[in-house]
Amino acid sequence: QKPVSALLPLSGAFSERGDIVLDPVAGSGSTLEAAAELQRQYIGIEIDRRYWRKARQRLSALAGQGT
Repeated sequence: QKPVSALLPLSGAFSERGDIVLDPVAGSGSTLEAAAELQRQYIGIEIDRRYWRKARQRLSALAGQGT
């Protein structure tokens, strides 16, 4: 797991607002959270159902905050 604070500059450097960020190994969703914070769309793929659930919960919580 990577801290979102470390992923924000990467996502910001390689994408623009409204772009789509693809994370084919999404894990718990850190990259997807960073993309959402930077107003990017995102697609995350995760094979492990436990991590998929964690990412989904994490992103749902963000959506509930208006992010």
